[in-house]
Amino acid sequence: MARFCSPSASRRVCSAHDVVTYSSATLPAQHLASALVGAGFEVTRFRPVERMLLDTFDGRLHAAGVRLEVRKGAEMQLIVSDGGPAPAVTVVASVPSVGEDLPSGPLRARLVPLLDVRALRPTVSVSGLHATAVRRNESGKVIVTVDLYDQLAAAPGEMLALRWAAEVGPFEGYAKAARQADDLFGSLGLTTHDGDVLDLAAQELAIDLGGHVDSPTVALDPSQPAAGGFRRVLANLADTIDAHRQGTVDAVDPEFLHDLRVAVRRTRSVLSHAKRVLPADGRDHFKAEFRWLGAVTSPLRDMDVYVIEWPGYVAVLDPATAEALRPVVDHIERRRAAEHAILAGHLGSPRYQGLMTAWRAWLDGPATEKESSKKKEKSAPALGPIVASRIAEAQEQLLSRGRGIGPDTAAEELHELRKDAKRLRYLLECFGGLLPASARKPFVQRLKAVQDNLGEHQDTEVHTSQLKAMSEELHGAPGITADTLLAMGRLTEVFDRRRQEAREQFAGRFAAYDTKPTARALAELLRGLS
Repeated sequence: MARFCSPSASRRVCSAHDVVTYSSATLPAQHLASALVGAGFEVTRFRPVERMLLDTFDGRLHAAGVRLEVRKGAEMQLIVSDGGPAPAVTVVASVPSVGEDLPSGPLRARLVPLLDVRALRPTVSVSGLHATAVRRNESGKVIVTVDLYDQLAAAPGEMLALRWAAEVGPFEGYAKAARQADDLFGSLGLTTHDGDVLDLAAQELAIDLGGHVDSPTVALDPSQPAAGGFRRVLANLADTIDAHRQGTVDAVDPEFLHDLRVAVRRTRSVLSHAKRVLPADGRDHFKAEFRWLGAVTSPLRDMDVYVIEWPGYVAVLDPATAEALRPVVDHIERRRAAEHAILAGHLGSPRYQGLMTAWRAWLDGPATEKESSKKKEKSAPALGPIVASRIAEAQEQLLSRGRGIGPDTAAEELHELRKDAKRLRYLLECFGGLLPASARKPFVQRLKAVQDNLGEHQDTEVHTSQLKAMSEELHGAPGITADTLLAMGRLTEVFDRRRQEAREQFAGRFAAYDTKPTARALAELLRGLS
């Protein structure tokens, strides 16, 4: 872990692989440079430099213990460290924005699985002047390096409170040289803090390097009034919708829209379970409005899924067939761009703005229709029993419908069962603050196995229908050959095989869920709520 040094902390000696950063509230950087020259260091001239950390919106690299830095000086370097003895340094021509922009090799192989479809973005940046000081041994080998930074700024004209710093990078086997440098800086009154200049900038600007992390779960008390608990859950979901709107409008990456849609679906589900808890007029009105929001976000998400999953779709096809589908990919990308423009308009429309403004106001309003006296407020139903009954009802609905599905049951009934499973899972997630995590997570895993099967069936059903519609739409279009249409037919067959496999697997998946151990697990999960 890098450590940042400042005037208010006590001095400490670093291990061979630590980077220690020193600074002073009063001593000028040039004074330190002169002191280093006097101690036998070779010091370069100060030149402009910019450093920035890259990560995803949700801080995936930070969570994995990986640090990805871009350093712009005489050349642009990509610096990756993960707690090992030395960082990996690569010269690049531009700042990468997605995993595929990273240089090929071990670096890219390491980071792409972590990033998945998420885009990289600067989380914190620092600019200033940079000089390097090195000390050599009798053989001319560098044994300690000091990076000097002066006029540190988080943005042009926005100087940091601590305007200069010196980072020391000791070399393995030369700990004595590092201690001597530490002694020199100590004699000058320099002190240390955890972190480097980028960490310091993040602290000063209140930037959380962990990124934005969504959770549908909030702290709840089973004895609190049910209406207040429901409103708190819904307000948390509203925060998630707001947090992902701009990233969706800017088309940063497809996860912004995905997370926004999940928050909308959870909102609709919680409202459906709020009967006799929240006022009926407002509940019905906002259910309709969020149904609209779910509908207008659906077409773009369909195109996103095609683009994200396309490599897996065509992996089972021969190369010639996959190549013949290139015009289809171009068509999907054009539709995706058109749908994004439409959705961006919806998310910037008066209807959307009015919905979210009215929604916030309603959530901040009276907890219940009858909250006109403290006596009635005290008699309001408690959250725990209400949530327990809603979860039990959702489970019973899921089991009842699932037990009625056979080999000849219409696909629409499987789709309804998938909705039942989602409603149950959303209850478990959104009101997870009432449930013991040790019992909730295993139960959700049981449910997820059924959901995954139903999702595969539904997705392939939808993709088959959409691909057939696209085939009719593209028939006779410029650039669409017979080979392309035949390839679309083969891809349709791939989807249909996957749908049939999911259908055949359903009975086993559901039977593994519809068991006495599952019933006992749910009873244990709900214990203490009634």
